[in-house]
Amino acid sequence: MAKKFFLSVLMVVMASVLILSGCSNGNNSAGGGSKVVNVAVGSFATSSLTMIKDEWEARTGATMNIIEIPFGSLYEKLVTSFATGTNSYDVVVYPSNWLSDFVEGNYIQDLEPFMAEKNNWDDIIPAFANMQKFDGKRYAVPIDGDSIIMYYRKDALENEEYKKQFEDKYGYPLAPPTTWAEYRDVAEFFNGWDWDNDGQMNYGALEALAPKNVDGYIYITRAASYAAHPDAKGYLFFDPETMEPQVNNPAFVKALEEWVEIKKFGPPNMVNYGGGEVRGNYVAGQSALAIDWADIGIMAQDPDKSKIKDKIGFALAPGSKEIYNAKTKAWDQQDQVSYAPYLAFSGFTTSITTSASNPELAFDLINSLDTDENALAGVTTPGTARNPYRGKHLEDPAAWENSPTNFFEPKGYLDTIKESYTHPNVQIDLRVLKAGSYLDALGVGIQQALAGEKSSQDALDAVAKEWNRLNEEIGVDNQKKFYLNGYNQ
Repeated sequence: MAKKFFLSVLMVVMASVLILSGCSNGNNSAGGGSKVVNVAVGSFATSSLTMIKDEWEARTGATMNIIEIPFGSLYEKLVTSFATGTNSYDVVVYPSNWLSDFVEGNYIQDLEPFMAEKNNWDDIIPAFANMQKFDGKRYAVPIDGDSIIMYYRKDALENEEYKKQFEDKYGYPLAPPTTWAEYRDVAEFFNGWDWDNDGQMNYGALEALAPKNVDGYIYITRAASYAAHPDAKGYLFFDPETMEPQVNNPAFVKALEEWVEIKKFGPPNMVNYGGGEVRGNYVAGQSALAIDWADIGIMAQDPDKSKIKDKIGFALAPGSKEIYNAKTKAWDQQDQVSYAPYLAFSGFTTSITTSASNPELAFDLINSLDTDENALAGVTTPGTARNPYRGKHLEDPAAWENSPTNFFEPKGYLDTIKESYTHPNVQIDLRVLKAGSYLDALGVGIQQALAGEKSSQDALDAVAKEWNRLNEEIGVDNQKKFYLNGYNQ
């Protein structure tokens, strides 16, 4: 009896161990071996997953376990999981400019073995398709596109009385600014008076100046117009031969000096405005101009938040006729305005982790986010944190008019985004290891200049010194490899 009892207990223990070991695998749970895909996502991008969850689970018989992480902690949480081997995630949703770190760490899988299943890759805007690659191999599928553009109030800039007043003061016609010099004049002209006659004070321009927010991206948008010479490809952030930082060259200094001045033409507390405050206050009718991603265009369609749905115009971020050539170390004057649209932040993308035990199912989930139908729904639905990234998104205004936003006259919005994405002088975001550390250092410098603690030159000299230190710490040759890879796909 004792022997039989012992064997019975042993069989129960072994069965329990087998059950528990099955449950411990993140991709398989109890209940007939049903499959689970654990998806890590930054908090404000979660709705793209919830939009497809029911349909995907019904079709596959699997469970989508969404692990929502505050965006400010997303990078740390992902890297900690990868580095410690806890294998917490099968799919990760993250900004494209982290891809270099994840490829270098062998944290994400090469997706080429799965791409035979993907029949709509060629419709992705080339700049965003290239961002998913390293050494020609695709490691991610994008679900978002990003470019910073300019917004203007048509009712202000097209007012005949204001046109006359502006030309009398500045000596040229009032129109949507094409250069930063014109932008400055328009911002000054409309600052500090009730030009829309709603009984409230209006301002000239809104830009995100707050520290530790999106200030670096907004500043680089302005700097790129001066620093991204069409004849010096790849010189925006570093000399691609030596990896000497360009962040303190005359173009960046000029942009920062102008950015410090723009404080005067916004609300008194604009130094505390992050991206959210810019968007909310602009659609509430506070300002004539704004610089932001495509999000303002979507928010302006919301009748509960916006006063400007039929009053908003769209244009490329301003350019310049004076451009600094980092190769020759000289300013060049041009007859036409030179633009340098900046793909800041690079858009959200999706990858399969190297620890995923069911990569085929994980890829099915990623691909479901990016079907033609789900991609269009994602970029036309408010609150998804997704902007257009496919050619089809930009070619059918009717799809936007009939979308949940009921977008008012979307053609100008879509044409502007398309022009920024496909411009011959388009600039990609910083593609090096630990790119966030470089942007953090830039943030410190530009805030010192905004606060008047340092001159623009001194502040940026300190940033360049820190960028050199980071290069040495991480390895100049390694950083050069990743930096050049961004331009050579």
